[in-house]
Amino acid sequence: MNVSSQYSLNDILSAVREGKRTEAQALITYFIETEPDLKTDWSKVAALALRIGDIKLARQAADFFHQCCVKSAETDIHYAGLCAEIGDLNKALRVVSPYIARKVALPSVYHLAGTVQAQQGRLQEARLNLLQALALAPHLGISWYTLASIVDFNQHPGLLQKMEFAFSQLRADDQRNFQQFMYALAKAFNDLREYAKAWEFYKAGAQIMADISEYSVDNNTREINRLIAGFNNTSLQQLPQSRSAYNAGVAILGLPRSGTTLLGQMLCAHSKVKGAGEFNAIGVACMHLRDNNFTDFPSFIARHGHSVAALEHIANIYQQVAEQRYSGQGYIIDKSLNLNRHFGIWAQVMPLGKAIYISRNDEDTAWSCFKSNFRSQAGWSWSVSHIAAYIKNERRLLQHWQKLYANRILHIRYEDLVARPQEVLTRICQHLELQYEPAMLSFYKSSSPVFTSSIGQVHQPLHQGNIGLSQHYPDFVSQLAQANKAVGVGADIS
Repeated sequence: MNVSSQYSLNDILSAVREGKRTEAQALITYFIETEPDLKTDWSKVAALALRIGDIKLARQAADFFHQCCVKSAETDIHYAGLCAEIGDLNKALRVVSPYIARKVALPSVYHLAGTVQAQQGRLQEARLNLLQALALAPHLGISWYTLASIVDFNQHPGLLQKMEFAFSQLRADDQRNFQQFMYALAKAFNDLREYAKAWEFYKAGAQIMADISEYSVDNNTREINRLIAGFNNTSLQQLPQSRSAYNAGVAILGLPRSGTTLLGQMLCAHSKVKGAGEFNAIGVACMHLRDNNFTDFPSFIARHGHSVAALEHIANIYQQVAEQRYSGQGYIIDKSLNLNRHFGIWAQVMPLGKAIYISRNDEDTAWSCFKSNFRSQAGWSWSVSHIAAYIKNERRLLQHWQKLYANRILHIRYEDLVARPQEVLTRICQHLELQYEPAMLSFYKSSSPVFTSSIGQVHQPLHQGNIGLSQHYPDFVSQLAQANKAVGVGADIS
């Protein structure tokens, strides 16, 4: 950054950390609209723009990075990664494609291409590029894990042996890389129905992450308690509603791994839906709220100088973020990870918005969470006892929202969705005032990108094979039952 500049990159970072989105947005705009400085770290500017949900500014900053940086394979790969984070998957592939065409021996090129293609549902191309990455760098646990998530090891004999050999040569000092290998091996043995071996690798991999996790059951419980106490019939009756006419948002509520991604992809196949995903618009719109201002939002708004304007500010930011991610006419399906916690605010700022709550058998949900190598925001998922407590708290919160917003939330079960999809989807469409469309059953043909742990499943035709998978792991089920007793939960409270 030019020392004579009025502002610095740290000013943007401080504004983001303090929840001052408008200030951060203005500063990023200032840097972009002035003469681009070759010394500016535009990749960091792009990352900060993404944190405040401004795709347009992130794209401009990423492009400045590519224009100003010294050209090399490394900077091209970094630029392609920024494009992928922004959501420009085709552009990311265009950047790295020349290196693939020239068969350049850089594993990061093939890993990035394979990951992006997997997100797009181009699984055969993804498999070939990930295999090429591993041919160049067999020690890459993340490439093995990504590959394992999109292949059935029954259909690729010899692949497990290659992975086991690479694992045997691995140094354990890089614990995260080691853990990714373990989860990839576990997935392979699960495919091959060698469940005892799979369980040992899942346990070992989870323990690595549990040892470094700072997750606190007590802190999580306190937050849920404050949300339930803060949002009640009395406080909501005293709270004004936003006058925003925005009604394109549809919320999907539920625990991770309960079928939220599947449902989102099914709805995305409808002609009146323009997109579905975890775009965190409500989190960005509420980033200025801190502690009790978030959990006791009704009281905070009641004290605000102009409460309607405060609500409309949140509604407007939500709309801007959502429509930058998904342009055009139609519904936007929001299945962001933090939406359960934000739903009281979401419902208040979008009084016309509807929601679907999808639940699943708790044992299957818990097992699916334990075996999913979540990237972030899931420190609870590495411990059986933490999973049990987390499920209990999320169920309490979701049941609370159902009582408060009974007419706006439709509750469905994952097991019913996969057993009787047309019937359940028809109910959902009626709830959303849409006509059922048969194309919704062909969701797996969609090119809509998927960025969650369900990347392999949702690009397959609908099946019931994921029901009851937890029963292959009796030790896990037994530990979960004991943990449920400890936190006062039955086997299934959905």
